[in-house]
Amino acid sequence: MAASYWDESNLERVIETFNPSSFFGLPTDLFDRKGDLRYCNTKPLILTRGDWSYYTPFKGWVRYGLNIEKFGNSGAQWLACDGARGEWAVGFHGLRRDGLEVLKCIAFEGFKVFSGKNSEWGTTAEDVGPNASLFSEKTCGKGVFLTPKLEYLTENVENCRLTKPIQYNKHFYLELALQCRIHPKNIRVPACAGNQYYIVNDPKHVRPYGIVIYFLTAEKAKTIFDGNNYDLKPAIPFVEHRTDHIQQSISF
Repeated sequence: MAASYWDESNLERVIETFNPSSFFGLPTDLFDRKGDLRYCNTKPLILTRGDWSYYTPFKGWVRYGLNIEKFGNSGAQWLACDGARGEWAVGFHGLRRDGLEVLKCIAFEGFKVFSGKNSEWGTTAEDVGPNASLFSEKTCGKGVFLTPKLEYLTENVENCRLTKPIQYNKHFYLELALQCRIHPKNIRVPACAGNQYYIVNDPKHVRPYGIVIYFLTAEKAKTIFDGNNYDLKPAIPFVEHRTDHIQQSISF
């Protein structure tokens, strides 16, 4: 029994020993274990933050907390969970290609307004969200793309899944996304999104506070790879970033 427990094919042992700083190649002080959470609910729970609903991760997902002082004022109310004034909404930002490098890019340089291929998706759509009247432009415009529900990132839509598993060892792969807080008055909802995706024009209104990870068996990952064409460009473009200008010398 002991030998099996220590084997890398043992999922519990893999989760217990997983070191996000080492695996992602990020500074240790970027993380804060106070924000770690292993989700036990069998289905997503619908919660409200900043007057916006979102769906929690569920059993199988693990959150590794980030040092919020790197992304915003730790004493501010933006991380509140009680509906207090100043509380920010919750959303998830997915990573499709070159996930490790993209994560480094966000960690060292912050979120960027997407400007690559398919970057026009949703930007010319009418803003049908509750904040529409707060903006002079009626269309959503470019920005950071997020979703209130992780499943929108992991669903196989037209063989073009929005997230791509990353290999951890020969037995397991990882799916990952950034769990973020979003300034509730800066969320825009494209008419074409069916309330599944948001656009936030200014990246300063998006603050990551955790990396959420789902551990997949190699067999499950294979079915995902076999069922998707990752050469296709996704209809939702928020999962790509430029990574050719990462400055590893920037410190936290």
